[in-house]
Amino acid sequence: MDNSQFLRDYQELQHTIMFDKLIDLGFSRVGYCEGDKSGFWNQALVNKLLTKGQLDLIEATLKKLDRPSAVYFENRDSLKPLVEFLIKNNYRHYFEDCWLFHPGVEINTDRFGQVKKVSTERELNIFLKTFDACFQKNDPQNPYGELGDYLKVAEKVWHRHQKTNRIEYFTVYSGDEPVGVSTLVNFKQIGYISNVGSLKKVRGQGFGKLATLYCVGLSKKRGNHDHCLATEDGTYPHEFYQRIGFVKKFSAACYLKEKITL
Repeated sequence: MDNSQFLRDYQELQHTIMFDKLIDLGFSRVGYCEGDKSGFWNQALVNKLLTKGQLDLIEATLKKLDRPSAVYFENRDSLKPLVEFLIKNNYRHYFEDCWLFHPGVEINTDRFGQVKKVSTERELNIFLKTFDACFQKNDPQNPYGELGDYLKVAEKVWHRHQKTNRIEYFTVYSGDEPVGVSTLVNFKQIGYISNVGSLKKVRGQGFGKLATLYCVGLSKKRGNHDHCLATEDGTYPHEFYQRIGFVKKFSAACYLKEKITL
């Protein structure tokens, strides 16, 4: 699978999870999130250079949804003219995903018994409370800050998919105490890992590693070909995942249209 097809499949993977709607424009597909207004989850995926008319249609589509205009694409040499075109049309670099993949080999399963899948409302409440506690302000190992409205989205998504293995939530325990979390999404032989976190008081004890590699191991059992996640280059999570066996395959950039004030 080439990188552009992977990104299309990933966009479909997030449909009914983070993307409530996918709008096919022919030359592009727009993802829309009802619960998050940012360009992180409201964007047009493209795989070729755009004309001004096509960019106008992307902007009109997102404006109709009351969302800022954002364009997401593989960061490759042949699309460098797209970057120049977007900058010329008042877009700025918004974020960049580094796509990391794990080979799925040499995984130590000794501590897997400390990880429990969320299967009930009570377990969901424990997961959400732990998840929220893992992501706080002023944490040098957490570049994302507090979860905010994303926590509500996570709760809604679990209820939507709880009867299938499309999305699975996990809580990591130290004895009887919940100390970490992770999530696995399964779709088209892609095992996408996200929401990995551990409480600050247990950092350095291997719970983040355990939460992540448990998902890798389960992804293999689910029959997935790719076991992957996305980080931002230069952040602590990016370095951490590389230390535990993930390898960068490619990156994808998002450009956001700036508001022009007169």
